[in-house]
Amino acid sequence: MKKIVIFFLILFTFLLFQNNTLVQSTVIQSCELFITKLFPSLFPMMILSDLFLYFDLPNYICKYLGPIFSKFFSTSFNGAFAFLISCISGTPTNSYIIKNLYFQNHLTEKEASHLLSFAFFTNPLFYYTMLKFIFPNQTFTIIKLLLIPYFCNILIGIFSKTKDNSFSNLVTNEKTSFGIMLSNSIKNAMNTLSLILGTVTLFLILNAFINPMNFPLLSGLLEVSQGLNSLIDVSYSQKIKELLTIFFVSFGGLSIHLQIKGILSDTSISYWQFFKGRIKQCILGILLILFF
Repeated sequence: MKKIVIFFLILFTFLLFQNNTLVQSTVIQSCELFITKLFPSLFPMMILSDLFLYFDLPNYICKYLGPIFSKFFSTSFNGAFAFLISCISGTPTNSYIIKNLYFQNHLTEKEASHLLSFAFFTNPLFYYTMLKFIFPNQTFTIIKLLLIPYFCNILIGIFSKTKDNSFSNLVTNEKTSFGIMLSNSIKNAMNTLSLILGTVTLFLILNAFINPMNFPLLSGLLEVSQGLNSLIDVSYSQKIKELLTIFFVSFGGLSIHLQIKGILSDTSISYWQFFKGRIKQCILGILLILFF
């Protein structure tokens, strides 16, 4: 196995030198994607999530929505906050938020792993924008594709309940000064965003090497935004485009999986639960598209 990895690393290095111009243009493309699409939607939500935690917003959400969420999804009341923010902010911000809740003792390890299995959404603003390009003037299709991921994840959360009964209670941690908190929040967010930029760039370079014809299925399997973008101009039937769209946003792409593993690397939260959740979401999403 080690020899195979070394062989591919040497091959990758050779391709970097042989296709220097292609690599440069791909890196510029990934930076443009990051600056214009990813950073504007991810960075504000990362900072806002930390501010929400600092000013105890979870306590207010959990007070009203926590009992309902706990009953149906088998987590503590704190899970309601994590799920709600994940719906709004998308991925990989959701893993960043769940990780922070875990570190601040708002979630147990099993609760955090369970939440990662079904609190998975493409950033809604980015997703809606891409759908308008892929399916222009098709309002019903756009709404259907927007709602299916939420419906699938709700089903996954309800029917894959954790057996953990040691739910965390609402915790109000001793607070540092607001200035220190904000400084740490920005530093942590930038570290996470640097990881995202590096991962997206790596996978776009890989896609340029192994997928020069830009086949949508392979592009989306590697990186979801590139996969969605590739569907805009292809002459596939609408049903095929819908199936590929749901597959891309349900699985997330290998780039997202690597980002999640990186974000969770200093925790004991289970990546395996996240992976199983994506497989379930793919199956449910594809079945819904086929029958509706």
